[in-house]
Amino acid sequence: MTSSRRDYKFEPFKITVVKYRGNARPRPRSGHRIACDDVRIYCFGGYNPYLPMNAIQRNNPTWTPTMPLFKELWSFCIASRKWTQHRVDENMPEELASNAMCMNGRYLMIYGGTGAPFGNKCSNDVITWRTHENDAKLQVLEVTGARPPGQYGQSILCHDGAFYTVGGTNGFAYNCDIYRLDLRTMVWEPIFVGTGQEDEPLGRYRHEVARVGNKLYIIGGGTGDWAFELMEIPMFDLETRTWTILTPKADDSMKDTVQPLPRKCHSAVQIDTPNGAQVFVAGGTDGHGVFDDIWRLNLSDMRWHLMQKTVLPQPLYFHSSTVSSNGCMYVFGGIEPNLQETRRNNVMYKVWLCIPKLSEICWEALLSFHPNMDQVDKSSLLDVGIPRHFVERLQ
Repeated sequence: MTSSRRDYKFEPFKITVVKYRGNARPRPRSGHRIACDDVRIYCFGGYNPYLPMNAIQRNNPTWTPTMPLFKELWSFCIASRKWTQHRVDENMPEELASNAMCMNGRYLMIYGGTGAPFGNKCSNDVITWRTHENDAKLQVLEVTGARPPGQYGQSILCHDGAFYTVGGTNGFAYNCDIYRLDLRTMVWEPIFVGTGQEDEPLGRYRHEVARVGNKLYIIGGGTGDWAFELMEIPMFDLETRTWTILTPKADDSMKDTVQPLPRKCHSAVQIDTPNGAQVFVAGGTDGHGVFDDIWRLNLSDMRWHLMQKTVLPQPLYFHSSTVSSNGCMYVFGGIEPNLQETRRNNVMYKVWLCIPKLSEICWEALLSFHPNMDQVDKSSLLDVGIPRHFVERLQ
């Protein structure tokens, strides 16, 4: 192994650009989704109507000017910093913008989405892939029951053997309905369908959802014309099937009290700490401005905190974020505001949202000093004393 011969400094809460290795990488996009385990980050779909057409791209069947959606599934090895595009042999959908995606064990779960033009056709299929390094055979789950309507911009989660979808739009109407798919029986059922009562939250899309126990917290979102307040958090109790509108506290830790502005098309991740669950909201737009700020919401006391030292290098919306079990957040793609044009990117940022175990910090340092470890024989790495669970992250 060769050393990069530079000092390593672990800097939590500081956003850095992930420097890719190798030539393969997804093209700039928005409306995609990412999810991760502790080995790889998975990127699915996305949209970009303004790609330049060189010879390679003209012959690339995963994107065309008439259908500017990416029929692509990528994975990014966190340890080697290399992208891999997986050939999808079966069940690649046409609805590849503003779908929702999450991890459920070793399975990637993809739901909803729209094609181009937006809202013309929307999906209500649940698609899964058992993650591995080879080609991807996506599976469309065979389900029964009262399926939710085809939509895009919804949020999803898995909890206690069930798959939930929250909110979304068909391009015309917006809702905050909740449906549940029992993953053992494969039967859909409506948990909440709005009827316009005063205690219901307004319909929305491109919101985010957090969960603590049996309570779901809806973070932001909006419609085509509106962005909703982050100072009002609709909370749904899965046991009583009732809504409560919570009012979080503003950040009063500085000279002037501050609070997050309304937003949609942001991203959010959740980490669980000894002091309770925390949600980190990054970027987004209110329909006029685009944000580069990152806010932390402590769900235990419902208080916002502005991460003053954790700021996106560029204002960003229609991006996607994910977080490892160790508390490292990754942000990929999205739209950057530009005076001349709307510009999408394929940049990945990372930031540690907490202090991980010392072994994780040592692993980060080792990867910094020896970035080519993925080219070293596995047995050699084990022989020099690197723990097996770290070595396996390279394979």
